Amino acid sequence: MHKNLSSLVLGILLITINFSCLHSQDDEEAGKGTLNSDKPYAWTTDHMHVGVRWQPFGFPECEIYDANRPLISEHSSYAQFWVSWNAVEPSRKNTDYLNHKSGQLKAIEHAVNLCIERGLKVEFVMWHTPAWASVSGKGGPWRPKKGLYPEFVARIAKHFKNRVDAYQLYHEVNLKGMMNDADSAFIIEEIFKNGARAIRKVYNEEPKRPVIISTSGTSPCEACGAREGLKGEKGAEAVEDYYDQLIASPEMINEVDALNMNVSDHFNGYGMMDGKIIANVWGQYDMVRTKLDNAQLKHKKILSSESWIVWDGSNNNHDVNADGIKDEKDAYDKTVTIFGKLLERGLNTLNMPWCDNSSRWSMGLVKRVDYNGRVKQLQPKWVVPSTNGGPDIITRKVNLRGSSDQNIIPTEVPDSGLPFTEKNYINPGDPNHLHYYIWKWYSQISAGSDEVIRHAIAGERGNDIKVLGVGMTGNEQYRISSYNRTAQKFIVLIYSSGANGRGWVDVSIPSTIQQGVYYNNDFSYFDFKGEGIEIGERYLAKVTTKNINRQNGSDEDLSTNTYKSEVGDDGELKVRVSSMNKFTSIEFSLLP
Repeated sequence: MHKNLSSLVLGILLITINFSCLHSQDDEEAGKGTLNSDKPYAWTTDHMHVGVRWQPFGFPECEIYDANRPLISEHSSYAQFWVSWNAVEPSRKNTDYLNHKSGQLKAIEHAVNLCIERGLKVEFVMWHTPAWASVSGKGGPWRPKKGLYPEFVARIAKHFKNRVDAYQLYHEVNLKGMMNDADSAFIIEEIFKNGARAIRKVYNEEPKRPVIISTSGTSPCEACGAREGLKGEKGAEAVEDYYDQLIASPEMINEVDALNMNVSDHFNGYGMMDGKIIANVWGQYDMVRTKLDNAQLKHKKILSSESWIVWDGSNNNHDVNADGIKDEKDAYDKTVTIFGKLLERGLNTLNMPWCDNSSRWSMGLVKRVDYNGRVKQLQPKWVVPSTNGGPDIITRKVNLRGSSDQNIIPTEVPDSGLPFTEKNYINPGDPNHLHYYIWKWYSQISAGSDEVIRHAIAGERGNDIKVLGVGMTGNEQYRISSYNRTAQKFIVLIYSSGANGRGWVDVSIPSTIQQGVYYNNDFSYFDFKGEGIEIGERYLAKVTTKNINRQNGSDEDLSTNTYKSEVGDDGELKVRVSSMNKFTSIEFSLLP
């Protein structure tokens, strides 16, 4: 998230008392939920995940309600949690998780367990330092004493082993203010290398389990002060040098599985920094991928860190559709583009904030709802009825404080927090924001709690997603493919901005998992190659093509058809999509 030196507290808003308690229009039964009892799988860098960034704050009933809404229980395949060392171990005694577990750690653990019960994978992002562990004696974004950070992440890893599958070692370390008094050499040596070794050691102990360890995302703030040891005093020049330094450290790079990048609509709606080194967020992906490739590090991946798309009318939003209004329609368009360009390129993880909170950036996929009636009781003008008959919609940007679900006190943020009202909602009674429906469409590629791996990549020779025909038209065209190992079916998502329901396309993908440039190759933890539908076997192709309403997110012009065929000698799954609309999904499955 965009931060500057005069307002670093904005990042800390994520550790203030907030809650969401969401109720999705998709599901009248969000308060009930079901548990996933299937055997869990091991998350590797070949797996694909679309999910949420979820930050629980100790309201147990609210967390259960959140976990049972379709946003998390049905459509997310993973949840990312920010773990502030300063919050989970505020005093030295809190390092004893058995006898002195902190309230923040209890809240995170409760939410993690809710995710595990529902079949989601979990990723932690570490940041901040408690006063007792920092060189300065101050708590927050300060340099830790030598050796204490690796000890901390080892404690967390031991406590959450078999529940947490991925760890990012810090947050936005390109900014000086994210860890004061530390230069880039300290970050690389102590936080990344030694931190990664500490976590890996825990996961390599019996019972041994795969774990994904990555570094840190980078803030897209061009004007913010850069960390000491990075080239330039700010912005994209420092970000580029940050990646160069990581890649130039063989000991460190050997310890991690991936580098990270923030995914955002910053500055111009698409993540621009200086306009040259980093012109947009997918340009940043290309820059990092090229640097890894040139260093013969094709086996190292890139994962998303903090991600957001703003929906409100503030200066943080951008009128990308040039209709003269900054609103949820812009968030709709930005989500189509950012998700399409990054997933098509090969980014295997993407998340969005689960709900509006008190941050100056209004970026939740869904709205707060008054799940227990407490807000309506205290501030009746702050809620409106839900269009689906569920809990009322909260229409203010608020902090909610209290010691339990029953005594929450709502407080509206001040003007400096960029408040909003129901006038900013394009559809006030809908519990979801408009761009939620685009996120939901893309989330099909990772299929919720099912095990899903990357399949073909657009343009990759011998492993391509071919889409040919007059229906594939317009200035935005995206092709993404995955393989659902749980359901044993391939998934293809196609977006065509110019499709009008009259054109056609022929679609083909390899019928089995192929040796890939970046995925499913000799560096993979598991060998998935050859899985799928073999030559001579018959398959079913289910084609769904539709448009998504730009006012309320509903499906329009929906058409679903099924076709049967057989894999020929060319080893490809094929189907023709007639009367193609903008959003098309295809499932290829083996016929009995």
